[in-house]
Amino acid sequence: MAKPRENYRPWTRAEYDLVEVAIMRDNRQYASIAAELGRSVKSVRGAAQRIGVSSCRRHWRSPDWSKLDRKIVDMLECELMTPRQIAEKLTALGHPVHKSVIYRRIAAMPHNIRERARRNGTRMRVAVGERVQRRRKLAAA
Repeated sequence: MAKPRENYRPWTRAEYDLVEVAIMRDNRQYASIAAELGRSVKSVRGAAQRIGVSSCRRHWRSPDWSKLDRKIVDMLECELMTPRQIAEKLTALGHPVHKSVIYRRIAAMPHNIRERARRNGTRMRVAVGERVQRRRKLAAA
């Protein structure tokens, strides 16, 4: 005979509704929904499957790279960002991408774009080095 679960509590209709809205409308991750409800991630995933709102494809949506490539070029040329900064900004804008993906996308772009990315990185490293030197001079004085 199976051992009864100690911390089990049945799902309410309100919790099912919250899971459905969070996944379908807000496109939230299972972990954030679980934290809000005080349940485990597996429990939320199971509830989503029971009400028919979970989808394996939900996690594998490919971004529209034609639009994102234009944004990447704009961020390189106009905002003088590094690939790491671009990845952080795109994630903040709702397009979660890893910095390694940005590096690969830039590597496939024309030479002038790759050169701009390299110069932006150099500019950033020089600026950080200058700040460190100023702090050391202030600390020594």
